[in-house]
Amino acid sequence: MAFRFDYILEQWAMCYKPLSHNPEKNSKEKAFYRIKTINMENELMRNQNMAKSPAMAYSVVVDGEAKGKGTISYEHTIYFFSRAVSHSLAKTAKQDENIGIDQQQLMDGMVQDLLAYLWELKSTGRDPITGQVYDASTVKSLRGLDLENANWATIPNVVKFGEWHIMGLQIEQIAPRKLCIDKKKYYL
Repeated sequence: MAFRFDYILEQWAMCYKPLSHNPEKNSKEKAFYRIKTINMENELMRNQNMAKSPAMAYSVVVDGEAKGKGTISYEHTIYFFSRAVSHSLAKTAKQDENIGIDQQQLMDGMVQDLLAYLWELKSTGRDPITGQVYDASTVKSLRGLDLENANWATIPNVVKFGEWHIMGLQIEQIAPRKLCIDKKKYYL
């Protein structure tokens, strides 16, 4: 898998107003992270009291499976985070419930916006926001994304993230599988 999906996701996070990711500014403006898994220590978790909300993270862990003789199925995992902020110290269960619903709807909208962006990018090979044209290799890789069958769900009770609500998105990518040995990679 040669192309870097995380670069495309970070570009989207920079252009997408709810995230407004800016890697050049201090950590308060950072809204895109590269993490291993949701349960491992990561930059967002270490800075969760000061981190920008909403935020997005891409799991850099490679998750692949051989599918028949000539293809590999990769699973990309993307997380969306939104901090639930209570506006009153005298919270009721109903207020907590409403805050949670609002956060879930926000993240569901973000997932759908990302999928629409990726759909257009995959179809045209051109970034629908910036107009950037991607090279043939990247476009070919993008065409392997199975956006029609992407799935997402709320991740309940991740204690490490306290007041943050989390939604996970998984996108499968079908890529060609090398079946020949590249002898240049070996000592002879």
